[in-house]
Amino acid sequence: MSTYQFEKNEFIKLKSIEFFRNFIRNHNDKITDDDAFNPLRDAVAWTDVVRHFKAAFSGDELRALHADILLETLYPAEADATGHDTGASKKYLRQHLTGFFQETWNSLSHDKMRSIILNLLDTPAATVREKDIFEHRLEELQATLLLSEMERDTLLVLYFINDNFLALPEACPRSIAPRRKINFIAQCLDHGIHEVRHILSPDAKLQRYGCIDRDFDFNSVLHGFLVGADNNPLASHFYAKHDGETLPWDFYGELAEKHGALLKRLVLARAPERGLNILLHGEPGTGKTSFARSLARELNMECHEIAQGKTDRDGGHVSHTAFRFGALQLCASRIRAGRGIIIVDEADDMLRRAGSGGLLGIFSDSAQSGAGDKGRLNAVLDTIKATVVWITNTPSGELDESNRRRFDYSIRFDKLNDVQRLAIWKNNVRKHKLENLFDDIALEKFAGDYETSAGGVSLVLQNIAALAPEKNEAPVLVEKLIVPHCELLDIKSANTALLPAKDYTLDGLNIKSAVKLDRIIAAFRRFQSEPAPASPDRPRMNVLLSGPPGTGKTEFVKHLGKTLDTKIVVRMGSDLLSKWVGGTEQNIAAAFREAGAGKYILFLDEIDGLLQNRERSNRSWEVTQVNELLQQMENFGGILVAATNFSQNLDPAAIRRFTFKLEFDYLDSPGKELFFERMFSSPLTAGEAARLEAIPNLAPGDFRTARQGLYYLGGDITNNDRLAALETESNAKKQTGSAARRIGFGTVGSRS
Repeated sequence: MSTYQFEKNEFIKLKSIEFFRNFIRNHNDKITDDDAFNPLRDAVAWTDVVRHFKAAFSGDELRALHADILLETLYPAEADATGHDTGASKKYLRQHLTGFFQETWNSLSHDKMRSIILNLLDTPAATVREKDIFEHRLEELQATLLLSEMERDTLLVLYFINDNFLALPEACPRSIAPRRKINFIAQCLDHGIHEVRHILSPDAKLQRYGCIDRDFDFNSVLHGFLVGADNNPLASHFYAKHDGETLPWDFYGELAEKHGALLKRLVLARAPERGLNILLHGEPGTGKTSFARSLARELNMECHEIAQGKTDRDGGHVSHTAFRFGALQLCASRIRAGRGIIIVDEADDMLRRAGSGGLLGIFSDSAQSGAGDKGRLNAVLDTIKATVVWITNTPSGELDESNRRRFDYSIRFDKLNDVQRLAIWKNNVRKHKLENLFDDIALEKFAGDYETSAGGVSLVLQNIAALAPEKNEAPVLVEKLIVPHCELLDIKSANTALLPAKDYTLDGLNIKSAVKLDRIIAAFRRFQSEPAPASPDRPRMNVLLSGPPGTGKTEFVKHLGKTLDTKIVVRMGSDLLSKWVGGTEQNIAAAFREAGAGKYILFLDEIDGLLQNRERSNRSWEVTQVNELLQQMENFGGILVAATNFSQNLDPAAIRRFTFKLEFDYLDSPGKELFFERMFSSPLTAGEAARLEAIPNLAPGDFRTARQGLYYLGGDITNNDRLAALETESNAKKQTGSAARRIGFGTVGSRS
């Protein structure tokens, strides 16, 4: 395969001379950069230069400039009788011609110099020649970006400046270079300055599409496209028509039922002169992109997807916000009116901020982006005349309100529940033709155990298809493939995270409640089994567990989930806190939505950070997050279990919203003996039992800690060692003061 040689082709030579001729006609000032005369290097013969100068200037004029020395004394013998230059004159010409013309231009009459140069560049008769790849690519660029002739030529001048085929008449600081370029381009194109200034403006195509930057520098990496180093069609760098597999519309079930009818009506009703902007936002990996594709197929419309960015010279992927804005505008201008849906996937940066630069950022070595340019986004949302589906994982609260209100319709995609994941597993099994390897029981287990995205499921089953295992090996291979995938993405396996300890039992726990524990468990069962009435007055099933650390609260929740055969969604208080204004409230609402959608038990651990007494709040957000949690508790239709070590710090209004309140206290004497025998499998003598009874503030967790501490010591472990370890745990509480803190609910005031 041939490689590109950096040289002027015939088209470049002709165009650069054409622009240079116009420049010479229009320029009347000094020229301080001899590179301005570069087009003369390959266009003139030295003997012609000698002849024209002798004809235009007298001997006195040449002697005053010392041009006579250059023309006659140094090179009288360099021109042969035929008028062709010798090798020596050509070498001198290339080395000194531009400097010679710079000196003569600045010293002699501009009119005479202009006449000499234009005569030297007298346009020869046009010859028939084939277009080279540069011309073809330039035409493709012009057609793709819908450039006018003047816009194309303006870009060419900047390209020639970039490659030093043309140069400004004087070197200048970068700060004033843009103004000098405007004047230079106007002279080269023989057009008015105001026309050039308009073409180079930020809102015009060249800068908006990123062909040039804000300093009017040519996007030099376009060189690869123009000279044929990149063989892909230019438009394919910006957007592509999706022709791949698409999920059927009914795959989305409740989502399609809730939004589908209105969404389809909106798309079909869009008038050609206006746009329709739809926002799909929410959790990553929840099917937003495939939903948009399915919508296009359901409406029998073409689906065009805006490219993500570019591959840089090192092979790395660079997202470029401004490039995508330009690509979107380009796509909208070229697709058939009313026949397409444009998808802007992973639009997070575009929606959070809008960058500078533009369409051809795909060719750039560095991404130019600016933060906070919401005006660019608003302008696009207001002017695009197409149906555009924007997809983002960014929480809606982090998007500027002025941007949010411009969307015609929005759909929030919450975290997938087990039922939705099961549908994804089944669909991908069919897609990869693996029905003979997996039954419904296996797929239900995968969907419940691994909270992976649709992409993760597809990736695992794609590899299973490649491995072609036997049926008995397939489930094992799925486990081996999906566990590392979940570890990589920090996805916790649901099959072991919330199983109670093997030796866990409610026996021996010191749980204080006005209602016996077995009746509370029965109440849970009844709550789950009875259909939810339409009345908003249905009793809540909110349970508060309070007490010191290690007294069995978390293990009780695990036991509850196993007893009720119900999955538990766990959220620590710290999981829900957000640095963004309103973010904590959104996280709280999302946790309740996830649990409600999957009919899971929602377990809020260490809830005191979220439900602290509002009377002691110092900041407004501390009040609003309590208000949000109280509202969610009031309206939640599932089982909520909250745990705290400091119930005395909770807001009084929150206490009233818990149907049952269970206080987990330190173990009493029978409980201590039961846990000792269960954990250590060693009977106590009367003296040892008395010593155990005398150890204050022991919790089930202390026995586990003591057993773990003794496990690796080796040798014979006696009850004396075990009791000593328990005494150490008890003394540690005294030193930290945790045992002295009051637990339980006490007397609370009223506040709603």
